[in-house]
Amino acid sequence: MMLYNDKDVIEGYIIAYGPYLWVVKGCEHPKGFFIAYPRYSRSDGLKVKDPSLGVSIARRLGLARYFDCLMIEVPLVPRDKVEFVLDPFDRDQWPQLPGNVVSFFNALNVMGSRYVGLAGSYLVSRILLVKPRDLDLLIKGEDCGLRIYNRLVDMRVKGLTKPYIEGEDFNGTDPRTRNALLRYRVLEGVFNDLVYSIRVTSCLGNEEPKCISKVEYYTGEVLITKALSPFTMPYTYSAMLKDYGELFMKSQRMRFSEIPEGVRLFVRNCRIEYYEDGKVYLSLDNPECIVSILT
Repeated sequence: MMLYNDKDVIEGYIIAYGPYLWVVKGCEHPKGFFIAYPRYSRSDGLKVKDPSLGVSIARRLGLARYFDCLMIEVPLVPRDKVEFVLDPFDRDQWPQLPGNVVSFFNALNVMGSRYVGLAGSYLVSRILLVKPRDLDLLIKGEDCGLRIYNRLVDMRVKGLTKPYIEGEDFNGTDPRTRNALLRYRVLEGVFNDLVYSIRVTSCLGNEEPKCISKVEYYTGEVLITKALSPFTMPYTYSAMLKDYGELFMKSQRMRFSEIPEGVRLFVRNCRIEYYEDGKVYLSLDNPECIVSILT
């Protein structure tokens, strides 16, 4: 087993376990495990696109467990059984980048930044025969993330990038909602025919999760009253809910980043999570949760 510092492993890192390469989700992970989803078959490079299929694979491998702290079933990969780690921030692990990717790095002025990581299919292509399609970048820390976000806004205003239109992946939403929210977003887009996606994480290493004491399910309208952390994971907002008043709303999923203030949503079967520290959040991340845009 390749040695690695398990405290460094956060959102976007790729870990090898069994017949799959797994993508690590988020910054909070229980002691001794990573919350991660199977993404690429190590035998043929096929991609596991559907999160529900990923959970089914984890169940078959005996890795999907009900995690009491979060009150949900998640895939848990044992840290001491990980064979090796692909580190997005280790440039020795990067493949040779094509010209359009280099041009995008130069446009963002991040070619030499140690806080900018390469994730997704480009990183995986270093060890598997996969043909990268989209560019996935991971930004570590809010300071660097804010600089890049402001540059992306400027590039969009100048017409150097354009919104991406999704034709396949509507998980957790519907086609109208998915593409309406994409039009607001500069963290995802198209630069000279290169489809890019950029995740900004606030964490520099992983930590144990904050635990939940109670869960309820909510179906109804949601009004976004304030964007608190719209471009940094977890994406967080203040939101007004019928019968609940104003709550925090959060998601780890990029499709719910950069939602403008004043937008009205209709959500179905989304979790209201009561944390042991007294905070209450509407979460958009449970598998049953469906989000539709009203305005």
